[in-house]
This record gives sequence, C-alpha cells and structure tokens, in this order.
Amino acid sequence: MSEFDEVLNLYNFSENLTNTELQYLESWRNLSGQKGIFPVSTGVLTILALLYGSISLIAIVGNGIVIFVVASRRKMQTVTNVFLANLALADVVIGIFSTPFQFHSALLQRWVVARFMCKTATFVKNLSVIISILTLTLIAIDRYVAVMYPLRAGFRKKFAIIVLFMIWTIGTVSSVPDLLFYNVETMFDLKYWTKKPICRVKWPSKEFSRFYFTYLLLLQYVVPLSIISVVYIRVAHRIWGSNVPGNETDHNDIRAVNKKKVRQNILIVI
Repeated sequence: MSEFDEVLNLYNFSENLTNTELQYLESWRNLSGQKGIFPVSTGVLTILALLYGSISLIAIVGNGIVIFVVASRRKMQTVTNVFLANLALADVVIGIFSTPFQFHSALLQRWVVARFMCKTATFVKNLSVIISILTLTLIAIDRYVAVMYPLRAGFRKKFAIIVLFMIWTIGTVSSVPDLLFYNVETMFDLKYWTKKPICRVKWPSKEFSRFYFTYLLLLQYVVPLSIISVVYIRVAHRIWGSNVPGNETDHNDIRAVNKKKVRQNILIVI
C-alpha cells in the first residue's frame, strides 16, 4: 500500500471526505509523491534571499546603466552596442518580473503573490531566455561579417532594429503557451495537513508538451549554439591563421592583440 493510500485510509477512518477534498488529495498524489517538498531553515532562507536579491538588484542596476549609456550617447549607438542594449533589456525584464517571484515560490514551496504573476513570471522567463540567446547569435554573426568581410558593410542600424523587432516577436509568440497553460492550483500538503496554492503547468496533451519542449530546445539551445560555435571557430581560424602583408613587427603586435580579444570573446560566449 502506498503512503497516499495509507493516509487516505487513516483520514477516512476519522471522518468522511468530501469530493473536493478527495480531489485535493488525488492532486497531491500526482505531485510526484510529495518528493518535491523539502524543509528550509531560517538561516538558509535568509542567505538565499540575500543572494537572489543581490542578483536581481545587480541585474536591474547594471544592465539599466548599459541601456542608459547607449540610449543617451549618440556615439555609443553602434549596431553592436544596440544589440548589447537589447541583451541588457532582456536581463532587466527577467530581473524585475521573473527572478524575485519564482525564487520566492521555490523557497516557500507555495505561490503567495498575485495569481496572474504565475503566468507572467514564467512567460517573462521564457521570453528573456529567447531574446538573450538570439541576440547573442546576432552579435556573433555581426562580428563574423566584420572579420571575414571587412570591406563589406555589416548590419545597418535600421536593419538591426528591424531584426530585433522580429526577435521580440518570435520570443513573445514562443512564450504564449506559458500564459495559456500555467495556473495557480490548490494542492494538499500532508506535512501541515492543509491546502496551499502552487504555480504549475497543465499542458493540453503529452504530444503538445513534447512538441513544445523540442521546439524550445531547438530555438533556445541547439540552433543558436551551432551558429555561434561555427561563427567563432571561423573567426578564430581567420585571425590566427591569416598572414598580413607589411611590417612584420607591427602586424605581429596587432595580431597578438586581436588573438587575445578573440580568446576572451570565445571564453565569454562559452
């Protein structure tokens, strides 16, 4: 007999359960046998709250400064810097609308904030990841064009803005399922013998869940990683392997500086 059945029999022995209460107990059993519930001491809770609070604050302030500098100084509004500002904007959004709420829910193991934030926080998290990785891919392509075809014009600012608009559209549409299928449900906590709200997803079918997971895996990881890897490998090969005519000493110094920058960029991307 499972733990759930034992508790159900014990509870039935003392009093009769209503249909609603049976549904709550059944939903608890479906929550992976309550294995996801874990105790959190006050000390650990305080440390994690400080750490996550610092992460959110640094993400908002640091990236906000980047956005302010690029937006306020015309000389800083190059294509690459516009991409970096977009990357910073995605981090600011997740720092404000996602990280604090999901951290709070994970530690308390219940959803205590506004119910609509269950949908919003997961939507923003997914959107921010998509925007960030696609922007990094654009930056890699932009650097690739600049290194491999130095005499050819790279992304123009207007074209870059159009591409960024397309990225935000793709990210928004791809994150809509989070708005549709994430909801706050009341679950039964046997540890405290009480009902509590949980933010969880209920997909319309297993097939949809598999399709959506595969789609996000390709969009957020496989395709961008493949493009970024190929691009930076070719850029590194061009800089390390090319022979530049002219004064050998001067060009060796320039190539040494370029190699160092490429190594730093590759390490940052990894």
